[in-house]
Amino acid sequence: MRYSPIEIALGVLKTTALLIVLEVITSALLPAMGIIDFKPAFNVLVVLYLAFKLDLPILPFLILYFQYIHSLFSIEGWASGTFTGILVSISVRYIKDMLNFTSAMSTIIVVQIFQIIWFIFVAGILSMKLGDFSHFFGIFWKYLPESFVLSLMSHYFFKLLDAFWVMNKKTSGATL
Repeated sequence: MRYSPIEIALGVLKTTALLIVLEVITSALLPAMGIIDFKPAFNVLVVLYLAFKLDLPILPFLILYFQYIHSLFSIEGWASGTFTGILVSISVRYIKDMLNFTSAMSTIIVVQIFQIIWFIFVAGILSMKLGDFSHFFGIFWKYLPESFVLSLMSHYFFKLLDAFWVMNKKTSGATL
């Protein structure tokens, strides 16, 4: 699907506002309520949505932008998140035509698989930065419970982003 620059700008603005609200909730409100060790990475859902739905040449720059927004609320680096997001989006691009997202369950399963791939990359990058792979599984397992929650929410989250990006299902790639 071809987007005009205004459609892209509106989609980016709406998605940015949603991501900022979700980041404030997960980084400020949840800890204020005593939920300290649970911080779902909504930026991963945004990047997965962009990879599945948008066929834009500026996709890597959008991933960079949304990872940078996420890094304002997190100690995670925007560079490693952008690198991981681009690697995952490349893998999504190769297989997205083979995927059929006709139900919420299929969306949940596919999003969970790609979140696991995402977190394997993140754990690998962090382990390389530390120079010690003994913490690889600890880093990976930390993200797993949050990924299940995000997967369960993914179908409805993607429907919301569909409204933000005004998807035309006849001309877009995979339908979620």
